Amino acid sequence: MANKIKTLPEKVINQIAAGEVVERPSSVVKELLENALDAMATFIEVEIQEGGSRLIKVTDNGEGMGPEDAKLAVQKHATSKIHSVDDLSHLHSFGFRGEALASIASVSHFELSTRLADSLSGVSIKIKGGGTPKIEEAGRPTGTTVSVANLFFNTPARLKFMKKKGTEENHIVTVVTTSALAFPEVGFRLVMDGKETLHVTASSFTQRLSQVLGKDISHSLQPVDFEAGRIRIRGAVSAPTITKPTRENLLFFVNHRWIMNPSLGHAVMTAYHTLLPTRRFPVAILFLEVPEEEVDVNVHPTKREVKFAKDREVYEAIVRSIRSALLSSTEPLQPASTIGNLMDHGTPGVSYNPSPETMGLLQEPGTTFTASTHPGPDLYEKIAQKYPSGVSGIASEAAVSSFLEKGFGKSSLQSTRIDPHVSLYNFSQIFNTFILFQSDNEMYIADQHTVHERLNYERFMKAVREKKLEVQPLLVPVTVELSAKEAQVLKNNIETLLELGLEAAPFGGNTFLIRSVPADLAGRNIVALVKDLVDDLAAQDASGVKSTNRLDQARERAATFMSCRSAVMAGDRLNEEQMRRLIDQMREANLPFTCPHGRPTIMSIPLSELYRRFDRH
Repeated sequence: MANKIKTLPEKVINQIAAGEVVERPSSVVKELLENALDAMATFIEVEIQEGGSRLIKVTDNGEGMGPEDAKLAVQKHATSKIHSVDDLSHLHSFGFRGEALASIASVSHFELSTRLADSLSGVSIKIKGGGTPKIEEAGRPTGTTVSVANLFFNTPARLKFMKKKGTEENHIVTVVTTSALAFPEVGFRLVMDGKETLHVTASSFTQRLSQVLGKDISHSLQPVDFEAGRIRIRGAVSAPTITKPTRENLLFFVNHRWIMNPSLGHAVMTAYHTLLPTRRFPVAILFLEVPEEEVDVNVHPTKREVKFAKDREVYEAIVRSIRSALLSSTEPLQPASTIGNLMDHGTPGVSYNPSPETMGLLQEPGTTFTASTHPGPDLYEKIAQKYPSGVSGIASEAAVSSFLEKGFGKSSLQSTRIDPHVSLYNFSQIFNTFILFQSDNEMYIADQHTVHERLNYERFMKAVREKKLEVQPLLVPVTVELSAKEAQVLKNNIETLLELGLEAAPFGGNTFLIRSVPADLAGRNIVALVKDLVDDLAAQDASGVKSTNRLDQARERAATFMSCRSAVMAGDRLNEEQMRRLIDQMREANLPFTCPHGRPTIMSIPLSELYRRFDRH
């Protein structure tokens, strides 16, 4: 009988290894950047074409390699950094030159060109799809250039799983900018399809924060410098008044290696407990210095994840370091209860009075509409304690939902349409957030924000479809400075946003001019609005959906965001007529009883259920 088990050919082995190391173009960029940093480069240039599928080219001015080392570098498991098993637990580098080059070369048209400083000439090695290397003498400056063209050309199954160009570009920008944050003493340049996306020169960490994140955010960050035993944490975190809609701005580096670790993210959120609005996240760039023998960087093929020997100590150090930084802040802190758990739309502590246009049909001439605000107490003493989570003045949606579910059970709460012909009365508002009213047979509880959000969304999309969207040109265009990644997202969605009334034009580098906005959003903080919208679109891109209706998805996502931002908020005081108009519009339009985000708008409790719960038979 023929043997069932056979040794795989070298080419197949390399392609399997490539599947572990090279997940997408950004994986290649990461490996090549780390090689350049290990080679002591002080300037690194990355050139990308077609999201990395056509070309990835990384050039550094590092120490370079001689011909023999270059030949070994493209072989499997050849290294100058590891000599024994013990070295694996004492890595001082990101990896070792050539660690992934053989795998990358097996799934691309690959070329390595390099020269040592004291050599008269360099060497070029070309490999096509893992074939036999072609070696030539080459004239070039000191350093190394690696070109990876036609990635996955010989593995169509892998190519099929590539995401849309914008998504791959965003991942590449993330890899380059995180490297730039970790190594401010190194200059970086990123060029995509011939256009410069990022160009930073060697600088201090503070300057690099400004170069990468933009001046607005970097100037609001609080420095972190904390030691606990053998753990040191440095970096910067945002004040509670500076928040983002996603976790993408929580960046962690362990011994200068950018890593992902859900536990560290949880520690950050614990440190900010009660200080942030619902579903909002801080900005945190944290560098952990941990003894090398207490961190395992080999739990993931690309070293993207790490495991700590003393994970609880690291967790507690993160929490304490952030609280210490916030305590030293000169900016007053406000608890989430006074910021108002309202998807946080607006500046904390600032009263917002929407215009009649924003209120739409809800606002009648002669009526008043005010935002309920509460000056936040000083939290400098509370922050060192366990953050009592008492609510002052405004109840969160979660608190009310918990009360209802405990009192009546989920099965008793119904989310249904209300017959337009049924009489409704006894309108009242509780916690300046929820509207209570009744018919003859049911009690209703409506979330004023989600109701108005659903109405705005339907009106907004109808206006877009009919090309009757009301746009407000800005008398003086607003300048918005974005990070490299934010700028890339905005560039990818400029045409979609223009359809929705938001006109943004490049103004050099990562700066844009905002010339018009949808009329419903006139008077808002345009800079904050655009940045949050970009973050929201970036979250969609991060999902990596590759489909023919990407523009439709981006349009709907942006419309959902704008509808939310132009709606009344939790904490806004409404009079009876305004409450009635909201509910009447909702039921007359026969709209779904969920907001565009999927949250319920109106819930009902039958009178029979109330009788049953209170033992009235």
